[in-house]
Amino acid sequence: MDNVIALEDAISQLPELVEFETDHYFSDELYARAIHIPAGVVLTGKVHKRDHINFLMKGEIRVMTDEGVKHLKAPAIIPSAKGIKRAGYAITEVLWVTVHHCTKTNVKDAEDELVEPNRPSIEAAIDKHRLEATL
Repeated sequence: MDNVIALEDAISQLPELVEFETDHYFSDELYARAIHIPAGVVLTGKVHKRDHINFLMKGEIRVMTDEGVKHLKAPAIIPSAKGIKRAGYAITEVLWVTVHHCTKTNVKDAEDELVEPNRPSIEAAIDKHRLEATL
């Protein structure tokens, strides 16, 4: 996980962060998040508090899994253990969906229930990029 954190630190210092188009779905204590990742993007994921399932719906990506780095092509199903921080490289445009058991019914509360807090340095870098983008 140290290598992924180092990668995340390097990404946070880039002059431009990629904002991902993200769709959210809630249904009967399930929460699904669909992330549209452009080709050529390097990204890191959040640390989740619970085991969950990922679906690679479209595209091709190299991603750190519980079993090491894998080259995945859609369609694929990837179980994910809690406490893992992932990194990936989108070879093509990717649609990645995570599905979680969740008692909340809005995005903010679901994130609080499911995701470990980000490190303050990453939050500060993201906030800085967002502020600069609005100027």
